[in-house]
Amino acid sequence: MLPLNVNVSLYGAIARFGNGRYVAQVDATLESGARLPDLLARLGIPETERGYVFINAVLSEVPGLSTEGALLCDGDHVGIFAVDRLWPYQYRDGIVMSPSLKKLLAARGAMRHAYRPQEPPPPETHQPALADAQEI
Repeated sequence: MLPLNVNVSLYGAIARFGNGRYVAQVDATLESGARLPDLLARLGIPETERGYVFINAVLSEVPGLSTEGALLCDGDHVGIFAVDRLWPYQYRDGIVMSPSLKKLLAARGAMRHAYRPQEPPPPETHQPALADAQEI
């Protein structure tokens, strides 16, 4: 398998994984077929510290949710933000997102600042509507 090279920008506290204080630029070599979790492992970044991820300026991951990552390609630019870096809400509308993130967000609802592990929905209980009520 041919190796692939990606350029990575690290922002916030995770810049330390690229020998930076606030921002770091690193080049990483990975095996063909690598995905975002492979890149995080290569750089030593725990998933719990990963925030927003952009691959070639396309939003691909958000804090607390993982799409398991798209395939990375040779020459990709990956921007990874620390989990404590928020993205201002007013800039979220109309952002270009990866198809897998769109699908995940459609299932989970609107984009939020944080996500918790998904809990099963509460059991449904029947609440009679006025039309169902019987006159006494």
